[in-house]
Amino acid sequence: VAPPPDQLLPAANRRSITMASMGMDSKVDDLEARLRTKVESLSGFADEETQAAKLDAVFRHFDSDKSGFISFDEYNAALVRLNFVGVQAAVAALFDRYDADGSGVLSYGEFSACLFNLKPNVAGNPETRSAVERVRRVIAERGGLNGIRTLARIMATMDDSGNRKLDRDEFKYGLRDYGLELPEKDFDKVLTAFDRNGDGVIDFDEFLRGVRGKLNKRRRDLILMAYDVLDKDGSGIVDRRDIEAAYDVSQNPDVVSGKKTADEALTEFMSQWEGATTTDGIITREEFLDYYKDVSASVDDDDYFELMIRNAWHISGGEGWAENTSCLRVLVVHTDSSEEVVEITDDLGLRADDMPAIKARLRRQGVKNIAAVKLGM
Repeated sequence: VAPPPDQLLPAANRRSITMASMGMDSKVDDLEARLRTKVESLSGFADEETQAAKLDAVFRHFDSDKSGFISFDEYNAALVRLNFVGVQAAVAALFDRYDADGSGVLSYGEFSACLFNLKPNVAGNPETRSAVERVRRVIAERGGLNGIRTLARIMATMDDSGNRKLDRDEFKYGLRDYGLELPEKDFDKVLTAFDRNGDGVIDFDEFLRGVRGKLNKRRRDLILMAYDVLDKDGSGIVDRRDIEAAYDVSQNPDVVSGKKTADEALTEFMSQWEGATTTDGIITREEFLDYYKDVSASVDDDDYFELMIRNAWHISGGEGWAENTSCLRVLVVHTDSSEEVVEITDDLGLRADDMPAIKARLRRQGVKNIAAVKLGM
């Protein structure tokens, strides 16, 4: 049974940003400034839209399939063309800064727009980055793993027009309702970062994306591994039948007490992964990723994030602190009276009282000559 992910992280396990990462941030800020200066010169000191288009043209030359997206190697080749050599660590870190979902590719149109402040760019502005980081920290302290989703629901209730935009007062009161009182200086920095045309209105989806921060490749791969555990038939979607196979709703406390039917509890369990505007009973990869991007923002340590994912979805493996501890371990007594403790790998949905299924799973794992199996290991 997969426990709700918001029950898995004590606040004491969160770590602060290291001095080393802060030092790299300053190097990447410097590289961004130099890149802007370079393109400004190449464009003949034109306006920001023209400068962004100029940089797009450089990237487009290296975009082999003309998809509008570039891999790291294509991006790196473009920066070498612009004579950014000898700064490989900063070049790689700049790519990572804007590869927000850890996919290994960049939309160079979006990258250029952010670089030249045509779109909200929290990552590229040290002062705004610092203010948003403080917001993220408070959200994690107050709301835990579901803090960003809770804030999103509050923001949605403030949005009377339904256009997912808030004016200055609505934004301030939404944060206040959550319990987030920002100093006026920080509030102004955050508002300015997400109010691109200066009309006092922000797109709160952009704000939530900024607060969420980036998702590195290691975390993205783990999230998609968990999704594949649920997507038993490989259809690319997770539906009610997939969840029923993984989540034993009969053990839900509300079902046991009679407060909810099994169907109601299952619907509620699925709803945490549904999108903000979609409740169709289907969990897509994108919805699953979005949910865990919100969770990821409240977990500083990659090893702990791995442990959380592996334990929540009973994914065997991991090393050291990140090694799975939730998969069922049993004592196998062999026909020759020898004994061994065996982990039943990837046991999501396997009931501990279903001994025939446990023995069948052990045999599939290559365990032979089973005389008896004992629980409680």
